Amino acid sequence: MDINSLIAIIVAVVVIYFAIKFIISPIIKAIVGVVLFFILIYILQRYFGFDPGKILAPFGISFDASNWSTNFNWIFKPVDYFIDKVVSIFNYSWGKIPKNTQ
Repeated sequence: MDINSLIAIIVAVVVIYFAIKFIISPIIKAIVGVVLFFILIYILQRYFGFDPGKILAPFGISFDASNWSTNFNWIFKPVDYFIDKVVSIFNYSWGKIPKNTQ
């Protein structure tokens, strides 16, 4: 291995490192942030009755949230199934834990 190929490998590693650090990482963070935002909105709607149409109505922003939520049923149905399973397992396990009666 000569010095030219060693320098080329080092430069390639540095370029790949900076590409991942400054280009790929922010894109991944943005995608994860959007996904987490949608998951948070979904959980708020399902368990706490959050309705974006009612929250934003005083500001003059009104839209029918039921239209866009019906388009995502192919995602929500499996998510509902797994959330219900986790909740039922948690409730079953919580019922088996002995409680202090003092």
